[in-house]
Amino acid sequence: MKGQNAPRSGEEKHIKKFSASRVMRWISYLALGLLVFSCFAVIIPLTEAGFSPALFTVPAALLLILSMAVKIFVTRSFSGKIPWYVADSILLALFTFFSGWNDTSFVSSASNSYLSYLVYVCVLTEFYLSAPTLRDCGIMFGCNLAIYTVIFGMGAGINNEISSAFDITSRYFVALIVLTLHFVMFGFSTTVARKNKQIENNLRELEESRNELLRAYDKLQEAALIEERNRISKEIHDTAGHSLTTVIMQTEAAKLSIDKDPEAAKRCISAANLQAKTCLEQMRASVHLLSGRQENTTLCEQLEAIAEESSDGTGLTVRTKLDDVSMSEEAERFLCSTLREGISNGVRHGGSTAFLVELKDKGNFVEFMLSDNGSGSDMKSFKEGFGLSAMRAKAESLGGMVHFSSEEGEGFEILLSLPAALKQNAKGE
Repeated sequence: MKGQNAPRSGEEKHIKKFSASRVMRWISYLALGLLVFSCFAVIIPLTEAGFSPALFTVPAALLLILSMAVKIFVTRSFSGKIPWYVADSILLALFTFFSGWNDTSFVSSASNSYLSYLVYVCVLTEFYLSAPTLRDCGIMFGCNLAIYTVIFGMGAGINNEISSAFDITSRYFVALIVLTLHFVMFGFSTTVARKNKQIENNLRELEESRNELLRAYDKLQEAALIEERNRISKEIHDTAGHSLTTVIMQTEAAKLSIDKDPEAAKRCISAANLQAKTCLEQMRASVHLLSGRQENTTLCEQLEAIAEESSDGTGLTVRTKLDDVSMSEEAERFLCSTLREGISNGVRHGGSTAFLVELKDKGNFVEFMLSDNGSGSDMKSFKEGFGLSAMRAKAESLGGMVHFSSEEGEGFEILLSLPAALKQNAKGE
């Protein structure tokens, strides 16, 4: 249903826009028609009266009609119409002055009152519809009112009607009221209409920008999701491949030494079992991430579970001293992976049987320490394997550091520090 309604909404907007432009266009046509009517209503009686200066009204009226026709049908931009508006003001002055030439009373002449008002109204209507601002409308209104006032006064003076103060004042104020009301009605209404249209356009542009931002955000989220899944897939490939290779090596070693050295074979099998469990837990955690499921367990609970799992049925002792610290999901996964890797390495390489795990909140950083009672090694000849190299790289990518220390017969220790900034996105906050 939503998909069916969307096209209708767009169609309604198109119809509204189309109807509004048609209304403006028809108002212009109506103004042109009224201008033709009023001009011919003035010039026809003048042509019948014979030759006189009043006949100059005819070209002025025809040019006014031509000017409006050009502005409506030919020139559409306001800047292109400005010369025509200047000509309109001049032509209106000529039209008003010559149309009353033959009248005995310029002040009370019908041709210089109601029909003149109508001519002014028609010409100004087209201007108000085209002007981009109310200021432009006000300038045109003021200029033509001043022209009308001057021509009105000149005509009254030529016909010696200055003494008829009451008639002059009443007729002039009628013209003033007509032109002012017309200005208020058209000038302000068209300005308000343009402002509303501008607001609608701005809102539409904002909506389009918002939709573009939402689409870009969705693409960014999708790209981030794909990147995270690729990272998890690589992590599964690397850790699972490494763990299963270790399991195979340990079981092969146990198979070769089971007759000659049962204790060594037992240690190999125990190490292989522990490595297989570690690999299984890593696979489960990665699958949970890929599926979007999150486990509602704290970091301490996860580390405790790994310790219990490592000691269950293996003969290992794993003691823990853990502060209640919550960190980002990536940091917590890394700490859990470090604990599994450390215990597996201790059993496999050092023959460790006991481990100590500590997690401390130092304020500016979080410290993780894992030590064992294995055989240890000489750090001068020590070389980091795949697991420890990956551990160092991951710690540095999180903004932390890791330090490995060992001595012959003194076991092996992993000291890991992560910045406190990783606590800001903790699950409990």
